[in-house]
Amino acid sequence: MKKFNLYILALVAVLGFSVSACSDDDTNVAKAVLATASGLNYSAEQPEAKIITVYSDGAWTCQHADWVMVEPDHGDGTTEVRISVQPNMRDGAPDNPRKDDVVFKGVTKASEAHVIIRQDGDKFRDVQPITISDVDALKDEEVAVLKNVTVTTVLDGGFVVTDGTNNLKVISDAAPAKGNTLSLYGERASDARNMAVLALDRYVIEGTAAVLPAPKDITAEIETYASKVREYVTMTGIVDGNNITVGEAKMSGFAVEVAKDIDWASLNGHRVKVSAFNAGTASPIVNLIINEVQDLGLVNAIFFSEDFEWLAPWSAVGNGSPAGSTVETDNPDAIAPQLGTPVVDGVSAYDALLAKGYEILATHASSKKAREPKAQAYIQTNYIKFGLTGYYSGIKMPIEYDVPAEASAELTFDWCSQRQGSGKWDPTQIVVIIAKDGEEMFFDVPVWDAADNSKYEWRKVTIQIPAGVLKKGSTITFRNCDAQWPVADSAPAMRWFLDNVKIMGK
Repeated sequence: MKKFNLYILALVAVLGFSVSACSDDDTNVAKAVLATASGLNYSAEQPEAKIITVYSDGAWTCQHADWVMVEPDHGDGTTEVRISVQPNMRDGAPDNPRKDDVVFKGVTKASEAHVIIRQDGDKFRDVQPITISDVDALKDEEVAVLKNVTVTTVLDGGFVVTDGTNNLKVISDAAPAKGNTLSLYGERASDARNMAVLALDRYVIEGTAAVLPAPKDITAEIETYASKVREYVTMTGIVDGNNITVGEAKMSGFAVEVAKDIDWASLNGHRVKVSAFNAGTASPIVNLIINEVQDLGLVNAIFFSEDFEWLAPWSAVGNGSPAGSTVETDNPDAIAPQLGTPVVDGVSAYDALLAKGYEILATHASSKKAREPKAQAYIQTNYIKFGLTGYYSGIKMPIEYDVPAEASAELTFDWCSQRQGSGKWDPTQIVVIIAKDGEEMFFDVPVWDAADNSKYEWRKVTIQIPAGVLKKGSTITFRNCDAQWPVADSAPAMRWFLDNVKIMGK
């Protein structure tokens, strides 16, 4: 008994109560109540009772829904309590899931213990089927049932369906076959581009097949196209990595996802006509889920292409506020979160770069302590900033396309140094290193020589790569030059930005 009294006194202190502060009239009513569980789950058909313990320093009562039984439903001091629920059935089948808040009450709201009771059921019972267009009007986590939708596109981690008028992306680990007609049961959710998707609970192969609507050609209007629904579109352009460029247009298509039966990598440098689902616009790109491709032939042999536009979801997350654009806005204070900070679907921007086979390089002056690479390289919209004072960074990227032994190539990229608060520029000098079979070839890039207080601007660099230097499996590295890798103990700043890397055959 002595040990229990000490426990209750400690409990009262934690909850902010003083036993001595109570009047004689309420000394028997609990000032502190706790339960050994905060939540209990029950099956729908044959729910089994559960035992918890209620701790209190006095008398307590209980309130609960009529389908929940609490025995005893009042007590004084520490009490074992049996909580049971009635079966959650209707007409021989599970009813809707249900939830109740069982409250063990003392003298004040602060002295209550809450136990959330959840009972399984069929969350789709009584839910009437809706159309794909109705899904947009739902709130996230609201349930939906759709009938007579047909699978048009199978993706990694999901598929796209149509009802003949509108289209919907479905998130699912298991996908039905293309052409299957289904009934879908799931919850409305939003993707990284804030477009409606269905998080699938289950599907049934049944119903009347639907046919995709005719695609809308957006090639001529690529610079003005925008839609908030998953419209079916077509466009013609040249594949450049994940981009589909249209002449000199400032906007381009961007393949955020591709049907599993399309070998997208083999189309690099080809003119194509794609049929795709709109996945949202984020200037300068129109995101697309590629459904079909018509190959119109090779235009340019592109051996490598990276414009970092695929980092847009991470740029939008930033560090709670979206990442900025230092170069475009001439603002050295634009938000630039560390690569490890923004996280989308549980993956940081840094991890996403690693997943593509990239490596963030890092070194530092001897006067500085080492940092993780993800903590000394930064994300902007949509490009990468490298380094900070005394810390020097770079990136290594693999070449995954077949390069003919006799092919010479042209490397182009955009870069910019960092302007200091004084208006002077970091005297950054970077180098390009192409490695093949353990051999390295260095290509120097001139030191940044912009006038003090001049505006930020991208400088395009073009480097000629001789035949035989590139092959599949080669790596291309951008980092500070050897004299700045690292700099001596003075630890100056040699920061810089990189974007739009491309290697094209000649």
